[in-house]
Amino acid sequence: MTAAAKQAGVIVSGLQKTFFPGTVQEKRALDGVSFSLAPGEFAIVIGSNGAGKSTMLNAISGEVQVDEGTISIAGKAIEQWPTHKRAGYISRVFQDPMQGTAASLTIEENLAISARRGKRRSFRAGLQVAEREEFRSALEPLGLGLENRLKDRVSLLSGGQRQSLTLIMATLQAPQLLLLDEHTAALDPRAADMVIRSTLSAVEDRQITTLMITHNMEQAIAHGDRLLMMHEGRVVLDLAKDEKAKLTTADLVTRFHDVVSDRMLLS
Repeated sequence: MTAAAKQAGVIVSGLQKTFFPGTVQEKRALDGVSFSLAPGEFAIVIGSNGAGKSTMLNAISGEVQVDEGTISIAGKAIEQWPTHKRAGYISRVFQDPMQGTAASLTIEENLAISARRGKRRSFRAGLQVAEREEFRSALEPLGLGLENRLKDRVSLLSGGQRQSLTLIMATLQAPQLLLLDEHTAALDPRAADMVIRSTLSAVEDRQITTLMITHNMEQAIAHGDRLLMMHEGRVVLDLAKDEKAKLTTADLVTRFHDVVSDRMLLS
């Protein structure tokens, strides 16, 4: 990959998506979504239910084909690519801790599958000493002791431990873009805090460009370089790190209601 492509980051322009067009169930989920992320930038996305947040992530990952618009990652236009081809550039962690790992396999087997994604080799060929050391090094910063449990089956892990493992699997190859779809929402507060710490460590250490959806206003203010607020399929507010750092949760709620009120007056 050229230096110019690496510097290109992520550019999303004019995404449009309408579900069930021409029927009584017609729903415009994306209405001209546009933004760009510099390489290594960490943006947090908030918005009410139905704002289009998950649809946007689905459009970027290829789970949903957009009606209009372009998506560029590392200088490559990917909006026509199938999901499996985009997976070479994009990793995703979902809300359900059970979704990102194979419970019947061991921790090291799960990591091996992730590490060899897109390669011809299979973990069945046997793990090398160097690979196990790489896995231990990746797990150690979590502070969960998982680096000493490589032979344990994933089914033995708690939800928070499992989601932390999923995060390491998603970032092991340092993707061009990491998508986090409310990945702490299904966890209790203690586990959610653990996964957020794991997220910050993994993203910052590897300088991974990241989009994270959350409903937690405190997370939105405290973390990330950018804050994108969505409403009715559009990005209606884009705050830089220094600007959002001055806000309280109450301020952010007020800003949201002000934006919604302004849009209602204009409609």
